[in-house]
Amino acid sequence: MSVNFGTSPCPQQIVSTSSDGFPGVSSGVDENSNSLFAAAHFPTATRGHSQPHFWERDMKVGLINFNRRGVAEPGVPPVPPIGLEYLADDLEAAGHEVDLLDLCFVPTDDRRHAIGTFVASKDFVGVTFRNMGTDCLLLTEEQFYVPELKKVVQEIRAATKVPIVLGGQGYSIFPEKTLQFVDADFGIRGPGEFAFVDLLSRYTQLSRGSVLSGAANTNITHKRSLINYREYLNNGGSVAIQTRNGCPFPCGFCIESNKKLYLRNVKCIVDELRRLKTLGITFLFFADAEFNNHIGHAEAVCDAIIAADLDLEWSCYLNTIPITLRLARKLKAAGCVQPCVSVVSGNESVLKAFGTNFTTDHIRKAADALHQAGIEFNVDVLVGGPGDSAASVRDTYQLMEEIEPTLVGANLGIRLFPATPFGNAVIAGKFDVAGKLYGNVNDNPDFYRPIFYVSDMGAGESFMEICSSDPRYKLFGYDGFGGVNYKLSNPETREALCI
Repeated sequence: MSVNFGTSPCPQQIVSTSSDGFPGVSSGVDENSNSLFAAAHFPTATRGHSQPHFWERDMKVGLINFNRRGVAEPGVPPVPPIGLEYLADDLEAAGHEVDLLDLCFVPTDDRRHAIGTFVASKDFVGVTFRNMGTDCLLLTEEQFYVPELKKVVQEIRAATKVPIVLGGQGYSIFPEKTLQFVDADFGIRGPGEFAFVDLLSRYTQLSRGSVLSGAANTNITHKRSLINYREYLNNGGSVAIQTRNGCPFPCGFCIESNKKLYLRNVKCIVDELRRLKTLGITFLFFADAEFNNHIGHAEAVCDAIIAADLDLEWSCYLNTIPITLRLARKLKAAGCVQPCVSVVSGNESVLKAFGTNFTTDHIRKAADALHQAGIEFNVDVLVGGPGDSAASVRDTYQLMEEIEPTLVGANLGIRLFPATPFGNAVIAGKFDVAGKLYGNVNDNPDFYRPIFYVSDMGAGESFMEICSSDPRYKLFGYDGFGGVNYKLSNPETREALCI
């Protein structure tokens, strides 16, 4: 199948629809009701029409970033809600008025007042929920964020009766259960660009509790005008951009695996990068699941950045395959610095158990390509996966010494989700989990609250010994380490990130 990566101006993409003409709705339409329900009321005022149906008018939409910075998470930088900026552009293109409230830097004591002031004149409120909680077993304090999300929804509800819509990556893992848990009105699973616009056009036909889904908009240049990026940079965060949505790779531990891949129009990406540069941004993180999960598109993005002569530095996540010498050279020429390569493990049996699409030979070839292109790179590994032990951790260490990354970042334990192949296999009883589960083990059959699998704690102890003797090795949550992709050796890049 041929793929057009879009060198032409950005036309509006047409969303694929279901048999009834709309993107999928999980809980159905109440055919016998106008769906006026107790928890929310619908706006009836209008602008520019005499007595129209209220769903025909433009809406005032308030978007709220629920982003628990997690003071218990050492070294974790705040993450800007670029998904809300992307969503805002689509809502505005559909004729709606959009504002953003970023709670990332609002003290908890001031939150209720900030929310009350913000939602006072809104017709709809959307809340993004990025993380269910931490994926790190070593952080022992409460790291389940849904109860805090519920408090935010209650504070919104105390200030207004308009419908509340949930979305975001964390929300999309358990959409129906989270919607019910926090008592919001509607939900959007996955990309929200078309689904939210669709919701606003026909919400009176939907019953409370409906969860919509839709495609990502790949043909729009985002304005990036709603977020205070200076505040994020001053607090150790970075500015991000997405070049794609979804990932077709089969990694058994990842919530983004086996998801439909949406590739953005390359011209729109470059135009957005130009826009960010006018805002004074000189370093970005490409917030894709894996930048090279479609190598043709990755090369096209690099070629376009090179041709545009943007003089930007950026980093990204890379899967071990495909990393070719050709791609590595394009990454170097396009300004990519210290990408983070997912190698998972240096043991063949562990890689196979995880369902990765690469072997240790692929890891060696990828590292060789990056070294030949003159790119320093970091890697991340998972410790304690199926079959992992102190002996296999030594295999990982030996391979890392061979391929010579700048930094090796690791996470202990596999956070279990039913949305992942590995999580499903555990639920189905395909793995022996006796004595290998940690966290919320009791009364948690669907893994809604954080629960972790560790095959052998000796694997973690072995990696901690390595960390103690070699500063290039870091374990998330251990000795203040907060994430491999944010630790860059280039002094100027580190300064740009306020590290």
